[in-house]
Amino acid sequence: MTTNVAAAAGTGARTMDPLSLYRTMVLARTMNDVLKARKTQGKFPFYIGCAGHESMAAMVAAMEDDDWLSFYYRDLAGWLQRTGDIKGVLRAAYSRVTDPMCSGRNMPSHYSSREHHIMPTFSEVSGLAPFAGGVGWAFKRDGSRRVVAFSTGDGGAATNDFNVLLRQATVHKLPVLITVWNNHWAIMTEQQAQWAGDLTAQVRAMDAIAVDVDGVNPFEVYETTRGLVQRLRNGEGPAFMHVHTGLLDAHSSSTDIRRYRTREEIEETTRTKDPVKRMSQMLIERGLINEADVERIRDEVKAEIDAAEEQVLAEPVVPADRVTEKVIAIPPYAPEPVSGAKKPTLMIEAINDALVEIVKRDPGFFVFGQDVGSATGGVFNATAKLVKDYPGTAISSALNEQLIAGIAAGCSMADDRARCGEIQFVDYHQSATQTIRLAARIYYQSYGDWNCPMLLRMKAGSGGGGPISDSGSGGGAFGHSSAGDPWFTTVPGLITICPATPYDAKGLLIQASRSQSPVVFLERGRLYRADAPRVHKDGAPIAALADLWNVPDGYYTEPISKARKIRIGSGAPMATIVSWGMMLLESAIAAARFVEAGGGAVDVIDLRTLMPFDAETIRQSVLETNRAIVVTEEADLTSFGRHIHSWIAQNFFWKLDNAPVYISAIAAPAAPYNGPEETAFYPTADDVVKALEQFAQE
Repeated sequence: MTTNVAAAAGTGARTMDPLSLYRTMVLARTMNDVLKARKTQGKFPFYIGCAGHESMAAMVAAMEDDDWLSFYYRDLAGWLQRTGDIKGVLRAAYSRVTDPMCSGRNMPSHYSSREHHIMPTFSEVSGLAPFAGGVGWAFKRDGSRRVVAFSTGDGGAATNDFNVLLRQATVHKLPVLITVWNNHWAIMTEQQAQWAGDLTAQVRAMDAIAVDVDGVNPFEVYETTRGLVQRLRNGEGPAFMHVHTGLLDAHSSSTDIRRYRTREEIEETTRTKDPVKRMSQMLIERGLINEADVERIRDEVKAEIDAAEEQVLAEPVVPADRVTEKVIAIPPYAPEPVSGAKKPTLMIEAINDALVEIVKRDPGFFVFGQDVGSATGGVFNATAKLVKDYPGTAISSALNEQLIAGIAAGCSMADDRARCGEIQFVDYHQSATQTIRLAARIYYQSYGDWNCPMLLRMKAGSGGGGPISDSGSGGGAFGHSSAGDPWFTTVPGLITICPATPYDAKGLLIQASRSQSPVVFLERGRLYRADAPRVHKDGAPIAALADLWNVPDGYYTEPISKARKIRIGSGAPMATIVSWGMMLLESAIAAARFVEAGGGAVDVIDLRTLMPFDAETIRQSVLETNRAIVVTEEADLTSFGRHIHSWIAQNFFWKLDNAPVYISAIAAPAAPYNGPEETAFYPTADDVVKALEQFAQE
């Protein structure tokens, strides 16, 4: 490393070794020039340069090794300062399996290392910002006095992600050092298009420590960082550092700097904004080196890079057959005897109980979301027991879904355990879409080096209580009634769960808290307080499902990515119905009515986990019945249900006696408020019975 520890860990007091820091900066510049040349020679397809941003090494030098870093693609000098790993940079450029950042999966200049606490860089500019806020949240909670430093450029400061981090950090006083390295260009767009007025003053007005820094002067960057980090450790955070620097290269190897900048501006930037040149001049002025030393250091660094490059070129390339590895991490399931006494339980109570069981085994677990820390446990009372029995584990958030997702995601990464965000209605998740998508990609992008075990719970589907066949409309209307299934099931790396019964809601939620991949847990609003379905309103519950409303006390789990097959009736089943969530109840009512009228049996498959779905359970049932119905409350607009339907048709076409039937909601926004239209909007048991009757006639 290039600094000497001058005091005990956690104090933030470090002494700079200026010669070592200078060598790191020269190494970054020389590596930059080598890689630019290799790209031009066609050795690899892409490269993003760091020239002009080498003072990042000084910022990292002022921090401790246990502090976390959230880099962006100009932070080569920061990578070298923290890791000293020259070969890692070359391995990433040449996409070698030995690449420590991602095993060759991501672009060059996307720095990542769990070992060195460097968060996985995204191409989405400032995409890591909400995650960094979550890491800061974890550090504040654990009292470790650690700091997370987030960096981006002036273009990144215009993004929603960046503004979410500002709100996270300032509202909750997080130990986050937010840095904007302002080189006045966001690819080919000048700074003036990114914000109006004084950015530093704007951040200061949000109650953050905010300073301007000359990024061409590494000593100033170091001293400012050291002072800010000390204040962050003392609980005075957050801090903002507006680092003014210059862009000496184009944005990337895909752009030509001369096409959008004047020759005079390029020459002026090169003359006045070169931190490597400035550092050498200051060291010469202080008598620490001379001109001959400058040349010697350059030559030594170039020879070191050349030797490393020769070794890297002999290392293996990535094999093509590895492409499906490290996509998703399903938690292992080990069946345990259920020891607690069973009692009739509604789903909302089962969810409360599951959250309590999770906290009992993981005191660091929490639920963070709008109103969840209120006396009622949110608008649906899902966290009421946490509020009452485990104060501080249900925490009310600002009205910003991306802020919620970022806290849950980043804190999960820091704690390496699931931390839960609650989004009040699935319709509102849209502002958090990018954070959710990126969280799902982390495991694959880093080739398993990083995990993001975030858990997001959301009320989904229409309101009301119980099946439409029993209780009619729910009055959720627009903004409260979307199923949400297709928004998540198309995201690789994301586990999507949608329970239909209280028993499964509790067991699956507890199991979801053990996942190392992010989980979206969709809770159908109509099922929160629904009783077990009945064939007739005044009759007994359907026997095949009734026990799933009797939930054991205590801890138990249900397997993720495993469907539940429910056989209604007796004898050989004549059809397979695939459904989930609210439509599982409608499907069960339909099957029971059909069997009551004509005898026989029907298989009703509750997917439970939508993605990755249980293909084997569907396969076994469809091969036995040769008839299939898919029932979903989504509209038929490229929906998840249509995916299951087409999967059945593609895989069992020659085995089926009839074309598989697809039953869905109306192709319109979900859902009208008035009772007649809302009731007509969704499928009901009557629609499923008609399909079964048609099968029986064919």
